[in-house]
Amino acid sequence: MPRKFPEAIRNMPNLKDMRAMGIELAAKKVFEKDYEEAKRLFAKVLEISPNDAHVLCLLANVFILEGNFKKAEEWLNKALRTNPDYLWASYHMGVVYHELGDFENSIKMYEKALELFSKGDKDEIADTYQNLGCSMWEVRRREEAIEAWKTSLKFNPKQRFAKKNLKEFTNEYGMPSAPMFDDYYAFTDIKNKEYLASKGKEDFDDIKEANFVLHKSKDAWNDKILPKYGAKLNRMKTQDKVKLFNDTKIFDK
Repeated sequence: MPRKFPEAIRNMPNLKDMRAMGIELAAKKVFEKDYEEAKRLFAKVLEISPNDAHVLCLLANVFILEGNFKKAEEWLNKALRTNPDYLWASYHMGVVYHELGDFENSIKMYEKALELFSKGDKDEIADTYQNLGCSMWEVRRREEAIEAWKTSLKFNPKQRFAKKNLKEFTNEYGMPSAPMFDDYYAFTDIKNKEYLASKGKEDFDDIKEANFVLHKSKDAWNDKILPKYGAKLNRMKTQDKVKLFNDTKIFDK
């Protein structure tokens, strides 16, 4: 027998619509900084969509905004168990690990996120390289950090934090800044490259070989550079110093 259902029943939203509405309401509360209500609403969405990596990640983000990084880690782990390839879970786990001081795992998560981005996600890729550089800097992978910030600017030349970090942490040679030692490190870097090029290889065979080159460079610095140019280096142009370093021979042909 045909029956007519009340209008309210026929227009009842499906689970997909309810999920979308719940996310929208929760996001509104986040913008209003009503984090408790936002968490309650995201939890409600998870009741109807429990294995939803996106919503799990959104809930974790609220805890990040509150500075509760351990709780954020818990929810991001749930998101990654649900979908190991959900890139935003990897990205935000990188943020969380950095804030918790676990820089090595932060690097791993940012690198994983970079593998998952689409080529067109240039701004997002730039932001990830910027953050990756910060974690690398903390574990003294300074050269890699500099390269990460430079790569960030290739994807987004306006990435202001990458610009700021490069300005603050690089010296006139484009190397990681080391006040009082910038010229010396530039000299040893040039000599390392000169030696390796002469041998037709990209890296030292062992620590003994590396120390041999280092001692040669140190002796040349103390005997040939400092006595004649030490007081002048601060007044010399970068290009002139680089030429001086290149022209200073320390290896027998």
